[in-house]
Amino acid sequence: MLVSALSVVLGLLVLGVLVFVHELGHFLAAKSFGVKVLAFSLGFGNPILKKTWKGTEYRISSIPFGGYVKMAGENPEEPRSGEPGDFTSKPVWQRAIVAVAGPAANFVTAILMLWVVYMWGIDKPLYYDRPVIGAVSDSSAARNAGLMAGDSVISINDKVVKSWEDIETAFAQQEQEYSFKYFRGGDQGTAVLQMDNSSGALPKNPTGGVLPPLPAIVADVNKGSPAAEAGMKSGDTVVSIDGQKIHSWFQLMEIVSKNNAETPLLFQVKRGGDFVSMEMTPEFDKETKRYLIGIRVSEGEARKVRYMPAVAMQKGLDKSWEYTTMIFDVIGKLVSQKVSANNLSGPLGIIPASGFMALQGLSPILNFMALIGINLAVLNLLPLVITDGGLLLFLILEAIRRKPLQVKTQMVINKIAILFFLMLFLFVTFNDVKRLPDYFRLFGK
Repeated sequence: MLVSALSVVLGLLVLGVLVFVHELGHFLAAKSFGVKVLAFSLGFGNPILKKTWKGTEYRISSIPFGGYVKMAGENPEEPRSGEPGDFTSKPVWQRAIVAVAGPAANFVTAILMLWVVYMWGIDKPLYYDRPVIGAVSDSSAARNAGLMAGDSVISINDKVVKSWEDIETAFAQQEQEYSFKYFRGGDQGTAVLQMDNSSGALPKNPTGGVLPPLPAIVADVNKGSPAAEAGMKSGDTVVSIDGQKIHSWFQLMEIVSKNNAETPLLFQVKRGGDFVSMEMTPEFDKETKRYLIGIRVSEGEARKVRYMPAVAMQKGLDKSWEYTTMIFDVIGKLVSQKVSANNLSGPLGIIPASGFMALQGLSPILNFMALIGINLAVLNLLPLVITDGGLLLFLILEAIRRKPLQVKTQMVINKIAILFFLMLFLFVTFNDVKRLPDYFRLFGK
């Protein structure tokens, strides 16, 4: 429970930083062109804290989802004074730069964050280098398609797979169908996974039930447990159970948890350069409601991959482009109904996820913040009227017509857009509320 609360607090801080960067971009651009900024707020609603300095009121408001920069003369419903500091008194190109400055700040910050990530280093488990299926979950798309533990993946949807990271990237695309090519015992095979991405709940098997080849290396053995009595030791690697080759810790857990009979299991483990056989009967654990043998998995060996500044910058740019195109890919799937709108998430979903990533270390949280920052930038540039992209659309029309749209027209469009976004916000918030137990189950462990 404490971890869940900490995740929420850290998540609010993460979201606050991203919003601050976005609004700071608008603020600095407006100030540079002499626009009078009346207020700079983190959050919406009534101000909790406020301080006026050099004509601008700086606020921290009660609703911590978003923020805004209030400029003189920007509201079409207010009468235009014609003052040189009014937003509408500035040339179209200057107003366009002010509108773009927020998303641009998010893009630049995301690139810098990813640059730091690649220079700081990324911890990569050694088993991630192997695109081998470690286990297949019961009642999953992978199990239904016929995939098995030990299959070596060649490609997914005709894209070559070289590591487990490539497999995760493929499933992040939320396709309805995944075509696998793999090697099994020297022979090549194919399988088609039919995914269910329509419920809106957090998927039970986000990778279709395909699990990574986390080595079955024993970290600790509980005293008095079946494993301890059989002579298993820390550092042992489980090679086989009842003659079945073990490809991962997940496969070991599956076999042990299903052994509800009194028949002992024959384990073969590698200890140093020797192989040792031992028998043990799993015991039922009332707390977890599973059969266990009393061992804990080793996290396995990992290496920290670091890059020189120039290479890190290029990788940061590449990853930023990947995140940007990923957003448009998801939007396309929403439009074509390949992905259900029930999968959309809002601030209530982002906050616990952000907090969880913040607890994982510098590289994971900066990478996640870069992803969310790019999402924020792209969505704000879409021509959806009350977004920055909507303002740009109005400015383009003004440049073409050589005069702004009529105030009444802008007011009607804005009110329709506000109603649309209010309904969208309520929709994604409803999705998040339904998923909150799952979020805290995953992120609050």
